[in-house]
Amino acid sequence: MDIERTQQVSPRLSAERIAAQQQIAALKLSNDITKAQGQASIQLIQAAVGAATPSQPSANIGNNVNIKV
Repeated sequence: MDIERTQQVSPRLSAERIAAQQQIAALKLSNDITKAQGQASIQLIQAAVGAATPSQPSANIGNNVNIKV
């Protein structure tokens, strides 16, 4: 068995594994940031729409109909 060759390959594989782990972590952070920005955008739109429409009564009283014969 060629031990010297194994020693040369091992650090490279280790470095590649670490680089892959760092890429995965960076992608996860990027996805989290994108999700947070999307949620903030939705909240901003909802706040703008809520401010633009007049407030509606929240209670449902019903309709009163008076009929005289």
